[in-house]
Amino acid sequence: MNVPNNLQQKPVSDKPQDFILSKFQTYTGPSYYLNRQALVFNIYLDEISTDVSHYKEEINSIFPDLNVELPARVIDIFGEVLLKVMKMDMNLYINNVAVQSDGDEWTVAIEYLEKYVAEDAVFAVRDWFLSMTYDTFDFDFKTAFVELQDAFNKTMFGGPTLYSLIEGGLKRNIAVQHLFEENQFQWGYGKKQIRGRSTVFHTDGIKDTEFTTYKDMVGEYLASCGFPTPKGVNCFSEEEIIAEIEVLGFPVVIKPVAGHKGQGVTTGIASIVEAKKAFNNIVKSAVEVGVAFEGALVQQQIYGHDHRLLTVGGKYAAALKRIPAYVIGDGSRTIKELIAIENDKIVRIDNARSPLAKILLDEDMNDFLTLQNLTPESVPASGQEIVLRRVANISAGGVSINVTNEIHPKNIEMVENIAKFFNVTCMGIDVLAKDISKPWDEGNFGIIEINAGPGVFMHLAPAEGGTVDIPGKIMNYHFGELPGFDRVPIIAGNNISENLAAKIHAELKTHKKDVEFGCLLESGVHFNGVYFNNNPCHDVNCQVILRNPKLDFAVFNHNRDNIHDYGMWHQGLDLAVINRANYAENTIKRDLLPGGLVVEIIEKEIYDTDSKVGASTNTPEDKIAGIGAEDSKLISQLKQEISDLKKELQHTKDVENCIAIDIITEMIVSLDGKELMRTKLTKTDNEDELIFKAIQPYLKDLLFKYDYYTGTKNADYLDMDNRYVRELMKK
Repeated sequence: MNVPNNLQQKPVSDKPQDFILSKFQTYTGPSYYLNRQALVFNIYLDEISTDVSHYKEEINSIFPDLNVELPARVIDIFGEVLLKVMKMDMNLYINNVAVQSDGDEWTVAIEYLEKYVAEDAVFAVRDWFLSMTYDTFDFDFKTAFVELQDAFNKTMFGGPTLYSLIEGGLKRNIAVQHLFEENQFQWGYGKKQIRGRSTVFHTDGIKDTEFTTYKDMVGEYLASCGFPTPKGVNCFSEEEIIAEIEVLGFPVVIKPVAGHKGQGVTTGIASIVEAKKAFNNIVKSAVEVGVAFEGALVQQQIYGHDHRLLTVGGKYAAALKRIPAYVIGDGSRTIKELIAIENDKIVRIDNARSPLAKILLDEDMNDFLTLQNLTPESVPASGQEIVLRRVANISAGGVSINVTNEIHPKNIEMVENIAKFFNVTCMGIDVLAKDISKPWDEGNFGIIEINAGPGVFMHLAPAEGGTVDIPGKIMNYHFGELPGFDRVPIIAGNNISENLAAKIHAELKTHKKDVEFGCLLESGVHFNGVYFNNNPCHDVNCQVILRNPKLDFAVFNHNRDNIHDYGMWHQGLDLAVINRANYAENTIKRDLLPGGLVVEIIEKEIYDTDSKVGASTNTPEDKIAGIGAEDSKLISQLKQEISDLKKELQHTKDVENCIAIDIITEMIVSLDGKELMRTKLTKTDNEDELIFKAIQPYLKDLLFKYDYYTGTKNADYLDMDNRYVRELMKK
């Protein structure tokens, strides 16, 4: 949980206090309020009328698709509008909002991606509702909404490739967590996890990833393997550039040896003057960004269309044809004006979901226009196509066309042969080819460079042609094609002792001698029976356990304070041990996965229904009756007390005034919601021993529950002796 210290109630209006926001908390995983990462806050509404038509009219003018979905209560409308705003105009994968009463206020829990943008969204929606409620309060929501989206685009989540991978996990119900200290993300848990940002993951070979950044050495290596690569040399001075051009002859390409996204690449160089300028621009760029100049690569010019060929897990996955940015003249507007019109198109909004980036007006474009005897102020003839850049990179405004199904089988064989030499998840192979449907060895084909961390959103949303779900292919490569195998077994409960945890660990070791066992108890984090650490933040302790890349099995103890203050971090559990739980701790059962086991100890009071006692004369309700209306603060506190007491209440009003004559303790074992056993306990029973005996028969299966692959990622090779796999295949 994180509570910003500087987050204070903003002044709103001279009108009666309404739409007052307070108690902001963020949870990094499931909590009492929501089974997802959530921003939680309280809101006070002065609901003097049930008429909500004036809200609906204005809301529908901006979000017409909410027309038939708007509920009747103001708080419910507020929640639905907030959810819509959180999705932005990009339809972000945010789907959960929950509302519940809290005394005189409402508690709202909303799923979120970036917490500061989420907090700003809450205030924006609050201010919008105030402006719809009070004539004296003015608020420009449309402008605020645009600003929210701009703010989101500048966060880590706003990157098209990274967001696509996050969404790719969420859509498959794969747990996705932001590891703040590492500035990266984690998909899955324990030994099943992958970590990274963009398409570079911790499972990729660091030396292979590094090697792909040295374009000169990679080119030489590919050439040594017989792959079609243009000749070239890395140069560090103008003299070396000129000398190499004398060997290669014009035209040539000059590009930074360690560049990316087509930055600093100059093609079609046909003179020494152009060559010197291209070289000096690379040197200047390195100085400006504060990095060492590592050389400029001079290569033979190859002619053809720019293509990005992509592999995932060493297998061909997609192909894009990339066309340099261009405009078409209308006989009256300048090139600069035509670019502005093109950049205003929705497809070039340049956010996490737009298929095209904005066309950049920079020195490279001006130089290329000069070669065509044009300037940004030139007016092309009607229908005349003006190519604006030498390179076709999407980040520079290029246009992408899906040609995945057009590539020749021999070219597929080539890219897979290249990929097998690199231990990386994704590889982007950039080639120039006159016709990608022709075999590479028939000429007019050359490999320009390879990338170990290629962007993937352009495949998911090309400007033309069908989509290729590369994020889905990446998730399937790492976690398999069957859903639900991104995790390790989890036992969670509210009163798990060190003794019970030790029994579970000992039993698991009989089935796997070197089992990596992590548990979080009242004393802190333990690995394999040895104390590790106890962070003050409960969710951080949960993260530490599931961040362990060798972890086979996890046990978590969550009490009421943990759940309220920090949440539980992990999504889902396989076995719940619930021992005399209160209302918050019962939340643990809510997140039980299908087929899960519950062992629950409850206490039941036995009442003498013939012996009634008089109603208490000291109830909170009676206290309220004797308080003056002016003491509203005390009234609010007492109403909160009533609300808390009702949450704790576990028996009906029919027995509230009866005399309890005995207490019975029972242990109930249920599997997938069906009761298997109910046993009465005595004061002399060893509860840890009884709980362990109840779960012991299930521990072996649970330990290997998610180990269904036999050393391969292909679903055709499943461990059919695993009963969980058999059940999945039946479905």
